[in-house]
Amino acid sequence: MDRLHDHITSVFNRAPFAMCAFDSSGTVLYINPLFESNLDQSELPFVGKSLYELTHKFLVDDRLEKMLKRLIETDRPFSLIVDTLSSPGVKVSGFINITGYRMNSIYILIADFVSGGLARESRYKKLIEDAPDAVVIMNRGYITFTNKAFTTIMNMSTSELLGRNLFDFIEDEAKTSLSPLKKKFARRFSTQFTVNTRAGQKVLEGNFHFIEDRPATSVAMLRDVTDKVLLEKRLLRQNQDLSAVNMISTTLSSSLELEKVLQNTLAQVLQIMNIETGWIYLLNEEGKKLRCAHSYGLPDDVIQSIKELEIGEGIAGRVALRGEPIIIENASEDPRICSLAFKRQGIRSFASIPLYSRTRLIGVMNIGSFGQRLISPDDERLLITIGLHMGTVMENILLFQEIAETTEELQDALNLIRQRNEELRSLVSTVSHDLKNPIIAINGFCERFVKSASAKLDEKEQEYINAIQESGRHMEKFVTNLLTLSAVENLKLKKEEFSVSRIIKDLTTELAPQLDEKQGSIVVENQLPVVKADKIRVIQIFSNLISNAIKFADPERKLLIRIGYHAEGKMHIFSVKDNGIGIPEEHTEDVFDIFFRAYDNHAEGTGIGLSIVKKALHVMGGDIWLKSRVEEGTIFYFTIPME
Repeated sequence: MDRLHDHITSVFNRAPFAMCAFDSSGTVLYINPLFESNLDQSELPFVGKSLYELTHKFLVDDRLEKMLKRLIETDRPFSLIVDTLSSPGVKVSGFINITGYRMNSIYILIADFVSGGLARESRYKKLIEDAPDAVVIMNRGYITFTNKAFTTIMNMSTSELLGRNLFDFIEDEAKTSLSPLKKKFARRFSTQFTVNTRAGQKVLEGNFHFIEDRPATSVAMLRDVTDKVLLEKRLLRQNQDLSAVNMISTTLSSSLELEKVLQNTLAQVLQIMNIETGWIYLLNEEGKKLRCAHSYGLPDDVIQSIKELEIGEGIAGRVALRGEPIIIENASEDPRICSLAFKRQGIRSFASIPLYSRTRLIGVMNIGSFGQRLISPDDERLLITIGLHMGTVMENILLFQEIAETTEELQDALNLIRQRNEELRSLVSTVSHDLKNPIIAINGFCERFVKSASAKLDEKEQEYINAIQESGRHMEKFVTNLLTLSAVENLKLKKEEFSVSRIIKDLTTELAPQLDEKQGSIVVENQLPVVKADKIRVIQIFSNLISNAIKFADPERKLLIRIGYHAEGKMHIFSVKDNGIGIPEEHTEDVFDIFFRAYDNHAEGTGIGLSIVKKALHVMGGDIWLKSRVEEGTIFYFTIPME
């Protein structure tokens, strides 16, 4: 750094231009004698001080600080013309052309001073003429010099501007702020004003200075900020519109009574738009007529004359027909308005906006002003947005009212369904209990009869007795399953901690004869957890799924049943996979329905087992689903909550 400092000193110490070196923090590292000699000596030494603070003390143009920061952040060089007309800390009165760039690890600032204004050195006049900002010199407002930037803004030649008064181009409201230009001398001031150019109105802002040794002579440094002002206006309007829409949305959601919503919303719209009167039409059920549902600011006799319109009749009828808003500057003279009573009201600015929901036209909103209030394109866009909000909410309210009218009937129907379900459950439970004891007795007496009289029976009689026994056993199993199904749904949930592995081992032992018959085996694929659940119901679930796998084993291969497990979130997820005959795809949604059987002749059963499984899981807060392919097998997945 010392070597770099020595090098800079040797190069710039005798330079014919002012030079300053600084680092990335803005701290001055070096300033050459020419720069020092042009600035107020009371601030010496400059080295070690913040260049940002020094620019604020000596110059009035805040653009320089922005350019310095941009140079440090992006390494992009810059060139800027800064005036010193109102800077007492700078010895010369004129303009400085400041150039900034990066050199190795430091930054260089070079400044050319013009002593005594523009007239003294013509080479700087060229620099001013080509400056990106507009520079205008005036005498009591009359233009005596202008650069190319100003002629571009005004879309006029230099000869057309010289000798003209700046006040000829500005609006009346800006003349007061620029009135100091007519004086001999005034303090520097800044302002923003609108000028009339050949390309239309433009907004300029800038600084105005007076040259002390040239009475009534002022210099203006201006820039075109039309786009910036328009953007600010658009953003302001967008914020205002967003606030208005939020207010309307709040009003719309404040009630489910249509009349109250219409009243409050219309009042809110009129307040936001600063308009005196309005009325809202709703489309009737047949979609052929508009009926005025609410109005404000018009006499009753006028409302009666426009209370009902055919589609296509009047302004609102046309809006309903075409689905597009209509804006009118003078409604009192518009031939499309039929009502003479309405025309006599003297409404001028008028807007008719469709109220659309997501699916259909709900109605039309009209608003009107008696004064000179014009409805601009921005106003129209806001009204369309409000119309969409109103249409959607009003459709919901109308649907709610339709639903409310049938709520009592639906409630009665639901109560009847609940009552029938309870009666059905009670009937199943009662019949099952009443049937179980007689069936057990029949089966018992059959066994005794076979033992005592089997030898006396011929072959045909023996066949009949066997059929009775088989039907009795089937009926007993059927009734037992019905009672189990009822118990699964109605018995109180009892949670306890237990090992699922222990349940699988016990079921494997219990079902060993059936497994041996199908040359089957049960394999546990991974470690099974200890769960906290209803143990009886979990046993029922595994027992039914494993029994099903045994029943529907493929006779062509050995049966293999795999038990799987993994945890996901707050759920235990188990699987029971077999290599049986599978379930046809069209039946995978039906197998959990009571009494449904995918195969009638393959194995005995009641069609209740999987219903028991699903109800047991439902009671515990779990679920069940399956994947199956015919002749390949089935996987049942089911979940049990961890808590």
